[in-house]
Amino acid sequence: MKYIFKITFFIILVSLIPNLYAKDWPIFKGNIYFTGNNDEIIVKNNNLKWLFQADARAFNPIVSEGKIYLLDKKSNIYCLDEEYGKLLWKINMSSISRQFKSHSRAAGKIKYPLIKGNTLFLTDPIAIYAIDKRNGRILWARTGMRIEKTPTRGLVGRRALPMVDGIYSNPMILDNEILYGTRKMLMTRSIQNGHIKWENRNIRSYSGFPTIYDKYVITQSMNYTTNKFTIYCLESNTGKEVWSKTLKKPFKIFPPVVYKEKIYIPTGKEIYCLNLKNGNTIWSKKYKGLISSIPSFTDRAILFSIDNSDIAVISPKNGKLLKKIKVSKRSGPKFVTTRDQVYIAYHKFTNGKKKLPFGHLKAKNFSDNSPLWEFKAPFPGAVSQPVSSNGIIFFPAGNYLYAVGTEYGSRITDGGSGFSVNPKNKDKWIKPPERNGKKINSNTLPTRKIKMKITDSAKNPIPSIIEVIKRRNGKIIYHKKIRPNSNGELTIPKGKKVELIITSKDYIPKKVTVKDSENKKDITLYKIEIDKNYVIDNINFELNKAYLKKNSLNILNSIIDLMKRKKSLKLKVSGHTDSVGNSKYNQQLSEKRADSVIEYMVKNGISPARLTATGYGETKPIATNKTKNGRAKNRRTEFIFTK
Repeated sequence: MKYIFKITFFIILVSLIPNLYAKDWPIFKGNIYFTGNNDEIIVKNNNLKWLFQADARAFNPIVSEGKIYLLDKKSNIYCLDEEYGKLLWKINMSSISRQFKSHSRAAGKIKYPLIKGNTLFLTDPIAIYAIDKRNGRILWARTGMRIEKTPTRGLVGRRALPMVDGIYSNPMILDNEILYGTRKMLMTRSIQNGHIKWENRNIRSYSGFPTIYDKYVITQSMNYTTNKFTIYCLESNTGKEVWSKTLKKPFKIFPPVVYKEKIYIPTGKEIYCLNLKNGNTIWSKKYKGLISSIPSFTDRAILFSIDNSDIAVISPKNGKLLKKIKVSKRSGPKFVTTRDQVYIAYHKFTNGKKKLPFGHLKAKNFSDNSPLWEFKAPFPGAVSQPVSSNGIIFFPAGNYLYAVGTEYGSRITDGGSGFSVNPKNKDKWIKPPERNGKKINSNTLPTRKIKMKITDSAKNPIPSIIEVIKRRNGKIIYHKKIRPNSNGELTIPKGKKVELIITSKDYIPKKVTVKDSENKKDITLYKIEIDKNYVIDNINFELNKAYLKKNSLNILNSIIDLMKRKKSLKLKVSGHTDSVGNSKYNQQLSEKRADSVIEYMVKNGISPARLTATGYGETKPIATNKTKNGRAKNRRTEFIFTK
């Protein structure tokens, strides 16, 4: 065990290093709504950007800070560059877990990976492993639960061996703790050193895993001795029971999804809707087929697969079946959702004696049931759960990970470590050429000085931090957080449309765009006042849609940072439109745009209990709707901070 102590000491040192830009992936499919997408950016087409070949069947990719983390059936973990698909590092977990096997009853595949800050967490049935996501260095490893002595067996005098119970449920990150279940308990450990924080021995975790809503943990327990299936609501900081409720024994255990203080839990062919505060049943609904996936919430609807074949879309209000998206019989569909778009990964088998599965990916708008695009994997292999980020969907099928959805460049771009389809002759396979160009180095971009004057509403100078961003072809090529020098000067890259996000303690962040002709910028920041309306500029959406644009995320991230610092604040988000078009449509659009903003915040770590969304349509204009400039002012997003 000396090895573990040395590793633990190392993580205490590196955890002191500040981390400004890390993005977390704390739970299965990235967030408590189980959407598989944390940035609300839609995937617009089926263009293949790159593909990567793993050593064995690939599964469970996750995304963080421009990197893809991918597992395979040989217990390898890969770190890939999100832009090019290039392998950055790779480790095999089998050799690391081998030291625990002599003390364990169980061994098996790696479970779903998670990320908090710069730490990647993996579990197998034996232990939890904390890995530096930047380089693959093992930080610490701990057995799943306390080592216990088995009773003496066999010949008199035979020594009892220490045994370790197996980890059964996928883990999740809860603030600075990792929470997971074994057959005998639910427990949390510190993510810094793996020390146990709390445990609840009433919980019998098997395939289901916990989720969280505000200050509560919601989890399932299946006691096979009594054949009793129970839903538990626990205090997140202590693990103490708030309430419990016995439900019908499910065919397969799935975790619940929680939305607006309601718990949606599948059992067999039914969904139960429970009150978060007391566990009382609000409604239950039976469907024609076994529920075969974790339910996912998006765009005021709940989605899940039925009989491993189709995707059901139901209303959270009463469970009414709104739509049924046809896929294929026994195709094992896995899906990602972004607003009303669903990206479904499934496999089809070839005809003939040797039936081979080929991965397929199709995008649909479930609001109007319109097809958007489709993609077929060129190599055989069953699909695994995809994820999407930055307008790209990462789709594992067989031994390959496909990056689908690029908006620029040729249809097939070089990169990755696998094979690419020759667009001139699709019947032949070619290796992708070596990438000739080099990555853009932000330190070598030509820069210039701009004079910054940051003041409050009374024109008093205030200290600030400025985030500087430059994009090219939709990609960020320059990104730094800096302070103006003593003369108020700021170094920015040359060129058009340089984005500045200005933040200061206790003030509302502001985003502006600098033109190449501007040499001076005067910025006024407004102090946070409770129950006051603030128009937040530069929150942009796709035309006549509720889909956030990429250039909206940095100002929202600044608001998220503010909310994380000031944990007592709550936020009301209101959406407004101009008067062009149908008033009913404008009302719905404003509501969905407000929803999109708060759900982005939820996906990035703000409790939904602190957020409220309202849409006012065209009913509260702040300017005339007769001019272009007036209509632009009326299309706005307003924030009200409350206690």
